[in-house]
Amino acid sequence: METEKDSITPGSEEARRVAQALRRRAIELGLDRVGLAAIDRPVPREVLETWLADGRHAGMDYLARRGEVRLDPRHLMRGVRCVVSAALNYHVSSPAGSDDPNSAARVARFAWGRDYHEVLGSRLRRLGAWLSRRVPSVESRVLVDTAPFLERHWAAEAGVGWIGRNGSLIVPGIGSWVFLGELLLDLPLPADRPMPSRCGACRRCLEACPGGALSEQAPMDARRCISYWTVEHCGPFPEEGRPRISPWLFGCDRCQEVCPHNVDAPDTREPEWAEAPVWVNWRRPQWHRLNADEFDRIFSRTPLSRTGFHGLRRNLDALEREAGGSGRESSAGRLD
Repeated sequence: METEKDSITPGSEEARRVAQALRRRAIELGLDRVGLAAIDRPVPREVLETWLADGRHAGMDYLARRGEVRLDPRHLMRGVRCVVSAALNYHVSSPAGSDDPNSAARVARFAWGRDYHEVLGSRLRRLGAWLSRRVPSVESRVLVDTAPFLERHWAAEAGVGWIGRNGSLIVPGIGSWVFLGELLLDLPLPADRPMPSRCGACRRCLEACPGGALSEQAPMDARRCISYWTVEHCGPFPEEGRPRISPWLFGCDRCQEVCPHNVDAPDTREPEWAEAPVWVNWRRPQWHRLNADEFDRIFSRTPLSRTGFHGLRRNLDALEREAGGSGRESSAGRLD
């Protein structure tokens, strides 16, 4: 049923109906959770500015640029009135054998399947197209890590989940194994209630972080985070100033693996991520036999392409040094 944009005013019955229909359509499109936040909600300006001033963003200089845009979505889209925040579950149960301690080379779960930018972006574009048919003059913009945007803050404001002590968004009934994306709208749709933290007194993630990147007093310190070094850092590793990365080849899931809210995490419904790929069980010798052409063939449409073949070899060499080089001589299977 087509709706006139002018009839959607703050608090109107039509605004409520459009919001309800939007939530239903989002779930029909395969999104696991969706919530709405009003654009005038307060943003954590002081927290972000202090985090940057302390250098806790490490070498991610892009986080210090365009600060006003990051803090105010109205700089991203003129006339924006509402943030639609969506979460998509990517959890897949860990296959047997992936934690071999003798020659382990683990890859974080978020990188096990097709690049989430493509999958989640496609769902949100379809949601925006559906809305434009119902409200023909609506303006919208899809965001999936494609602009400076505080996605976890807005997801919490939209009631999708809460930001845990590990810095991840935790969604009730799913856990923190979720990708986040947004649809900015110029409609004043009714907002959902923000979700308070349910971490309680739990400190498991703080205690389990291999590099000590998490603390009660401040957001994550990327300088101590294995995921930062193995995914975001460009160039050679410094001799000092970073944590031991073993057994992580790409990313790190430790703070999520110990979270009680992830104990019974359901597996994803998304076909693109429904099964763990065979290379999840590769050990260091198998990764060593991978050449650049094979890397491109196997990983070009996965998050591992972010670090590239040479970045992956850098991480692998660091694992070998930390293990005393034992992985090269271990038994290995085929690259298939």
